[in-house]
Amino acid sequence: MSIFKKIGFLAYFIIPTLVIVGFYMGGWATFSAFLFAYGFVPLLDELVGRDSENVQESEIEALSKECYFENILHVLVYFQLGIILWAGYVVTFYSLSAWEWVGFTLSLMTNSSGMINVAHELGHKKTAFARFQSKLALLTVCYMHFYIEHNRGHHVRVATPEDPATSRKGQTFYAFWWQSVIGGFLSAWHLEKSRLQKRNLPFWSLKHNEMLRFILFPLLFVSLTTLIFSLWRESFAWEWLVLFFVQSLLAFSSLEAVNYIEHYGMVRKKISENRYERVNPLHSWNSNHLVSNLFLFQLQRHSDHHAYASHPYQILRHWEESPQLPFGYPVMILMSLVPPLWFRVMDKRLEQWQAKQNISTP
Repeated sequence: MSIFKKIGFLAYFIIPTLVIVGFYMGGWATFSAFLFAYGFVPLLDELVGRDSENVQESEIEALSKECYFENILHVLVYFQLGIILWAGYVVTFYSLSAWEWVGFTLSLMTNSSGMINVAHELGHKKTAFARFQSKLALLTVCYMHFYIEHNRGHHVRVATPEDPATSRKGQTFYAFWWQSVIGGFLSAWHLEKSRLQKRNLPFWSLKHNEMLRFILFPLLFVSLTTLIFSLWRESFAWEWLVLFFVQSLLAFSSLEAVNYIEHYGMVRKKISENRYERVNPLHSWNSNHLVSNLFLFQLQRHSDHHAYASHPYQILRHWEESPQLPFGYPVMILMSLVPPLWFRVMDKRLEQWQAKQNISTP
């Protein structure tokens, strides 16, 4: 791996920095992190181009074990916790105009949605510490059940009708949002119930049932912080309460837009009544835009991630035979919000790829 790419993964720290600097500059600068992620990064993507280079076999083992890559994620989790608490403080004690509220909320959402990606990567690690940090990051966006659903649900059922996080061809993002948000929560609930039943453990137990804790912990966090800020200011800190839930809603909606993009129209063949073909790189859309991949810790190399979920982000590979997205995730997320544009671009691309791979449209 080149030293440029290795250092490039530190680029994500630009986002939280812009959230803070933009707030203190005020005015339109409060939009800085949002505009950087959804405007400047796509521009750099087009200027810099794509990166189809894979890590050499001789490097894989050493890179997989190198602490540098995972330590970036660990540090970012505590950056997120600090920024969330700082955001609560500033909206409690500073006055913002209506535009500054919008800008600051969108910028905070941009950072928080990136932290869901960090949580996603840490949630695939084997150590208890990494998994704890994954849950801590998800707590800050009220989406802790993602830890269960993604690892034990989505990765098992991806590209099948049973997976709420797989979008169907012709389905709008807005219809998918309800499918994935509600379906993912219910799926996590059933997965946890099944786990407890197999182990003969009580369902209504905070000690054993993670879903109960995943519902309770974000509520305790926002309640305690609201109480502290309210006592500190000597009046109800409603601003923080609103900001926390709105940025959470926007952040996990951004995650769902990514879910929508990653498997749009992908279908695994059914080989028996209760079995599908094994997940392979053909079941996820791939994007090799270099700059956005650095900011997203190569999440856009999603084909390799699903085929080999244990691969850490630094060794994820490009698969030429996978369906390829025309742009990086920032542009694709914005495109998904406009269904006619999305269908015009993606349905044709999906059909062309299926024809090339001799895959029949269901």
